[in-house]
This record gives sequence, structure tokens and C-alpha cells, in this order.
Amino acid sequence: MNDILLNVLSVVFTVFIIPLITMLGTKVISWINSKIKNEKMAGLLTQATEAVINAVRSVFQTYVEQLKADGTFGEEKQRNALLKAKDLALSQMTDEVKTFIQINYGDLQQWLTTSIEATINKLKN
Repeated sequence: MNDILLNVLSVVFTVFIIPLITMLGTKVISWINSKIKNEKMAGLLTQATEAVINAVRSVFQTYVEQLKADGTFGEEKQRNALLKAKDLALSQMTDEVKTFIQINYGDLQQWLTTSIEATINKLKN
């Protein structure tokens, strides 16, 4: 009787448990890989956003603030400030971050313009 029970348990283990463990292992590995990918993407986006915020603050402090105090911050100076902020943000971004933005958001320059303008709006309010 014990031999029969051992054989049945052996068959059940071989037929059900081992494939179930293999399937669960595959799912866990897939889940871990997706978390790693998502965390890496979030990190790259954070780096890009921080570069934009730092650039906007720097340009405001070193360029815009004085022009506003002098009353000479017109449209041309606004365009210059935007270009300065773009250049500064780009200089702070790694190639990996730039590639990430291009792949996920399209045109890097357009993303920068939109992000800079949104950051200015947030800082004003």
C-alpha cells in the first residue's frame, strides 16, 4: 500500500507540481523584469525632468530676474531665455536620457519646450 501511495505522489509531483513551479518561476521572473524596466524608465524621466527644472531656475536667476528688474524682458529676451534653458537642460542630460525621451515622447526639442514652459508655469504659481 505504501508503494502505491509513493508512486501516486511521485506521479502527481512530476505531472503537476514541477510544471506549476516552473510556470510560477517564469511569471515571477517576468514580473521582476518589468519592475526593473519600469524603475529604469522612471529614473530616466526623473533625470530629464530635474535637468529641465534646474535649467529653468538657473536661467531665471542668472538672466531673467535682472531683465525683469530693468523692465527689458520682452519677447526676444523670452526666446533667448528659452534657448538658454534648452541648451542648459540638454547639457545636463546623458545620451541615454535623450534617447529615452525621443523613443517615448518623440521630438526632443518639442519635449524640452513643452517641459520648460510647464515648469515656468508651475514655478510662477
